[in-house]
Amino acid sequence: MPELLVRICEDTHPLHDCCWVEWAPCGCAVSVIVAAMEDGARALPTEDDARRHLEPHKRERDKQIRQGYRLELMTMDRYRAEVDLAIRCPHLKGPTSQQTLDAAAAAESTR
Repeated sequence: MPELLVRICEDTHPLHDCCWVEWAPCGCAVSVIVAAMEDGARALPTEDDARRHLEPHKRERDKQIRQGYRLELMTMDRYRAEVDLAIRCPHLKGPTSQQTLDAAAAAESTR
């Protein structure tokens, strides 16, 4: 399979060096998925592909879009520098599954 390339902010990057970050309406990052496997086993080149991968049910995808959830394609370098999914979104009330990550739970248990 030929290498898939994507343009982000006027620069070209291999798709396997990128990820899709899901942002909640409040502006917090709530999930991330690698845009492509380096071996070509899976590729999510479009926002729709990534959204379908994260949420297989169309009704739920449509609901998330109406609520203001959005996806952003970014390089892994930018993701590592700017996004910290180990921090639980402070804007959501009550227990959550997607926003409460193992890393956040581990950090809380060591305090």
